[in-house]
Amino acid sequence: MTEIFFIAYQFPPLNVGGVFRPLKFVKYFNDFGIKPVVFSLSPECYPKIYENKKPDYNLLTEINHVEKEIIYVKTDNLLVARKNKLQTFSQIYFNLTKGTEHKKWEKHFFKAAENALKNHKPEIIIVTAPPFGVVELAVKLSKKTGIPLIIDMRDSLSMWVSQPFGSYFHYKLTLRKEKKWFNHAKKVIAVTKQMVNDWKTVHPKIPDSKFSVIPNGFDREVDFSDLIIKPEKEKITIGYIGSFYYNPNTRKQMFTPWYKKRLHRKLQYTPRKEDWLYRSPYFLFKTLYLLFKKHPELKNKIKIKFAGVKPDWLESMITDFEMKENTEHTGFLNHKEIYGFQKNCDLMLATSAKVINGEDYCIAGKTFDYIAMQKPILAFVTNGAQKNFIENSGTGIICNPDDTENSVNKLKNIFENGITLKPNKDFIEKHHRKTLTKELVKIIKT
Repeated sequence: MTEIFFIAYQFPPLNVGGVFRPLKFVKYFNDFGIKPVVFSLSPECYPKIYENKKPDYNLLTEINHVEKEIIYVKTDNLLVARKNKLQTFSQIYFNLTKGTEHKKWEKHFFKAAENALKNHKPEIIIVTAPPFGVVELAVKLSKKTGIPLIIDMRDSLSMWVSQPFGSYFHYKLTLRKEKKWFNHAKKVIAVTKQMVNDWKTVHPKIPDSKFSVIPNGFDREVDFSDLIIKPEKEKITIGYIGSFYYNPNTRKQMFTPWYKKRLHRKLQYTPRKEDWLYRSPYFLFKTLYLLFKKHPELKNKIKIKFAGVKPDWLESMITDFEMKENTEHTGFLNHKEIYGFQKNCDLMLATSAKVINGEDYCIAGKTFDYIAMQKPILAFVTNGAQKNFIENSGTGIICNPDDTENSVNKLKNIFENGITLKPNKDFIEKHHRKTLTKELVKIIKT
């Protein structure tokens, strides 16, 4: 088998959204003659990086049969360093990789890599990010050893603008860093074509051939039967899993004019505006609020259930739209419990950020989970990757967040008359994890 080094800082038993892409690659690598040596954060060190994160070892059961080696690398404590407010500010403000996890991990990682090279002869190094800083470590290792590097970007560093850059100078330095990474790499992989289009715009001198798209996907068996919501159903449950990634304070920073900001924020810069309110349930609540005002008899028919850590702002949003009686929050669920949660839902909510005068570049990993569970998707989505995927898959009801009246009419029709969706088998099957791993292996062996 061909050996590779696979740097995946976020990997099971850590239970966060970023672990599933590298996990599924590892699951299928052996089928194509690849043996991965995985470098990841040690479970005993999760409390040093993540608040309230416990290992979920059930996530590893599906790769028990796989020929691989997982090297769990310890780290210095990041959370202790952040107790000092001044130190925290300086770490964030003067950092160009949207995080400092890699700095606490670096010396331990290189020691582990040096030891691994005594027993392994990898032909390729693959790094998956975020955290973005691990790409810096992978580039250093690649340069030091002469082993070619493939960079797998689940998000884009230079265009990750959930909050502003510290200044235009910060943005230009970040762009320069990203360009150096990409120039060094044998190949740079994105999860959507919109991400690649963004890179082509900001890095016009990098050849188009450097970039490839390997989307996220699913690996459960799907029978592609019709997805049906029956009108006679007594109660219709709309479910959502995981984080919304919306934060009112960072949104305020994004849209407040510079002259109204506090002194240390006046120089903030964004290469484009993204409104992450659209990634919250705000527009679902707004639509249901108006629907219930017009048709109060429907209020007792709808239940909204959230699974995941409850953000501070959610309760006030629920109150503002008078959704207290219609909402339920289960709290954090492990991977096994999530499947049970989805089975008891009739519709699964999908959202996407709004890129002002552009297209959203992200397809949420949970979208593929919804398809694998054969659940109809209620999609309050903007123009971009998420909307395109759901439309092409034939698995969802698309609601325009900016056209509430039309969304009200759509939901009224669904709740009163039901709906039947016909999944697009040919399109969906292209997103099976085994098929996607085969595409990655082609890049590895080219």
